[in-house]
Amino acid sequence: MIDTQKRKNLQVNRFNKAPPGWSLTEPKGKWAWEKPPVSSSPAKAVDLIIDRLEAPEVRTQMEKLMVAGVSIQEIVNGIAIGGFSQGQFTPDVAEIIKGPLAAYLMGMAAEEEIPVKVYNTRDGLYKMDEGMSDDDMMNIMKDRNPDLYKFIQSKADEIDAEPEPTVEKGFIAIAPEEVLEEGKI
Repeated sequence: MIDTQKRKNLQVNRFNKAPPGWSLTEPKGKWAWEKPPVSSSPAKAVDLIIDRLEAPEVRTQMEKLMVAGVSIQEIVNGIAIGGFSQGQFTPDVAEIIKGPLAAYLMGMAAEEEIPVKVYNTRDGLYKMDEGMSDDDMMNIMKDRNPDLYKFIQSKADEIDAEPEPTVEKGFIAIAPEEVLEEGKI
């Protein structure tokens, strides 16, 4: 555990770190990703990964992860980053193979009847980024386009002022949907 009290009292020299470009002075090829990749073909990379995933112990681990609630997206991202960092393939191949790997893992989950989360969200569903909220848009419109804002507000007020249609209640009353569908009263 780090003792933050002692750390606050230390005077840290902000120049006591590696200067920019220091990594360029190290020998070339030190890291796996600096060497040519094992596979530059997405199809071959997918085949190699699927062969590894079909090993019984690896398949069991993948199933356990999915049962535990780890999303397909997280598993696929881990495989892609791991493969790149080990020099198995390039970053662009890592991105290309994510789709086929996700499809394979979803098939594995379907075979084992595992309820799977596809995306890394609380419910496992894809979240669309809707961008600006309606309230934010109206506030901006109020400042930048006041005429349109007033027009929209007047139409909204008219809709709010209209009375709700009354629906007859009782067991003999005809539902409005039935009237529209059949064309009779």
